[in-house]
Amino acid sequence: MGNKHKTPSGWKRIKLGEYLAEISDRNSTIKDNGTPVLSVTNRPGFSMSEEHFYKKVFSKDLSNYKIIQRGQFAYNPSRVNVGSIARLKEFDKGLLSPMYVTFEVKKGLNGAYLDHWILSPRFRSLVKAGTQGSVRNSLNFSALADFPFDLPPEEEQKKIVAILDCIDFAAGQTQVVIDQIQILKKGLIQELFKRGIPSRHKKFKKTEMGEIPDSWDVKTVKELISVCQYGLNKPLSSDSRGVPILRMNNLAEGKIDVKNIKYATLTKKEESEYLLEPGDVLFNRTNSRALVGKVARFKAKQKMSFASYLLRLKAKRGETDSRWLNYYFNTSEIQDKLSRMATPGVSQSNINAQAMQSIRLRTPPMEEQEIIADSIDLMEEKIQQETLVIDGYAQLKLAITQAFLTGEVRVKG
Repeated sequence: MGNKHKTPSGWKRIKLGEYLAEISDRNSTIKDNGTPVLSVTNRPGFSMSEEHFYKKVFSKDLSNYKIIQRGQFAYNPSRVNVGSIARLKEFDKGLLSPMYVTFEVKKGLNGAYLDHWILSPRFRSLVKAGTQGSVRNSLNFSALADFPFDLPPEEEQKKIVAILDCIDFAAGQTQVVIDQIQILKKGLIQELFKRGIPSRHKKFKKTEMGEIPDSWDVKTVKELISVCQYGLNKPLSSDSRGVPILRMNNLAEGKIDVKNIKYATLTKKEESEYLLEPGDVLFNRTNSRALVGKVARFKAKQKMSFASYLLRLKAKRGETDSRWLNYYFNTSEIQDKLSRMATPGVSQSNINAQAMQSIRLRTPPMEEQEIIADSIDLMEEKIQQETLVIDGYAQLKLAITQAFLTGEVRVKG
């Protein structure tokens, strides 16, 4: 026999729909009256539709759009399985496409409690079961209303919400720190790559790239590297017995991302010619218009190689710090130049290796390159540390949510 569900003492086993009411209030005006048009994405929370899609995708006629008020819920019935459901907290009022399902809680169910519950593994498993075999994996309101739900007393709901909200607040404060470091980093990078270490330089000279410190030079990428090498063109597979091959999707924000890695069998000669070494800088010469020109620095000691859409750049030993070169390539200044340099193809854009190497960079002596790279490294390390703190809060919340929302651990006064 299977395990019989046991409702925690003092809780009620209900159908979720007993405490939900579907709402379908419609906008009364055809034109935009200043009420924001919103979208619900798989990131928790609502966002302005134009900000999410980077363009206006909603209808000019807003008269049939649904009105949602602060505290009410909405979800995309075809994307609730990937998390597109949320409670409106960011705006007092908004408009939603008619495709969205909107609802509110009835007395006895705390909206904030339900908000935490819809982020739980239990809710995800119910959605998965409720959408299997349906049209486009869609979940209508009737199916949602049929979900079994263990309802704690209202006072216990409030206490659970207070604890989980504290964790969310702590994580949010940590994210504020990360955002502030990112702003500082962006401003400092702009200064470091144009005028050098603050207060270090007294004399400046005019160049084709504007004023630079007197001890700096303007050099091309070609003058700063000793190698520019195309990657391997070999069949790739998921067989991990081969050598991991980095592809264009493995370059992200100046770093190597080893998710979704592929492998290839290399000969001894190919290994001697194409295995990466710590400090190699990888340049994505072919990709979509938005992603071509991505650059990342290889740091691992693991045996890896790189695919043909990538170029390997080796910094000149004793003259160029590869960290400095990688950070410089990832500035908005250079990324904008690379974007303008890209030539469009049928489905992808390409950047010529020779053209890339002709880019001019304001170049400090090696010693100052290292100081600049060290300064940015420190900020990157701080961001990484704070990100790990947020990850820790997420794990803590997952464990506490599982314990509290199932009644495994009871919250007492």
